[in-house]
Amino acid sequence: MKSESKIDWTVPRPNKNPKTKQPYKRGRNWGIVVYPESLPENWKDIIRQEPIAVSPLHDKDVNPDGKKKKSHYHLVLNYKGNKSFEQIDEIARSLRAPAPQRISSLTGAVRYLTHMDNPEKYQYDNADIETFGGFDLESCLALSTGDKRQALRDMLAFISENEIMHLKDFADYCMSEEAPAGWFELLTERNTLFIKEYIKSNWQKQQYASNNINKMSD
Repeated sequence: MKSESKIDWTVPRPNKNPKTKQPYKRGRNWGIVVYPESLPENWKDIIRQEPIAVSPLHDKDVNPDGKKKKSHYHLVLNYKGNKSFEQIDEIARSLRAPAPQRISSLTGAVRYLTHMDNPEKYQYDNADIETFGGFDLESCLALSTGDKRQALRDMLAFISENEIMHLKDFADYCMSEEAPAGWFELLTERNTLFIKEYIKSNWQKQQYASNNINKMSD
């Protein structure tokens, strides 16, 4: 394995999504993870003109086995127009960082800067997020009214499709990394009673259907 000191950061990297193995398409939102020991001293000057949000230093993250993760920063870039992988990779290489990745949910990525929707992880302070290049942090952190309504619809559909019978099971999912951005917030802020009753009603409906089937078979 090459040591970081031997990496030639001037060499462009192949455009390949590590999950799909396909090239990234052009997009407005990109993410980069950077490590303090690799960063050039003037790294903030390098990114100062980019529309970017920088997380607090993640120095308290742990793996599932309890082992501490390597300290790092998360960078979220949000452009008004589409950018290619090659354009963002040039920035990443100037920071001596791993290859960038496309971001599917800007709100989710920005909220992840402090683990807002991941209560099982260490909670960093939103006040420690830095922004440059006119990045609109406030609008990205908040879920719009329309987003909340759609997310609630998605939550109810998830409960029904997966036959969730207990609030605990749904809450555990909302706390997991698999849950979409904002679900834990929506569950705990104002919708807990409604969702609890929806789950209860879902269970009662299935019980009623099951009892009717049993009576017909008698």
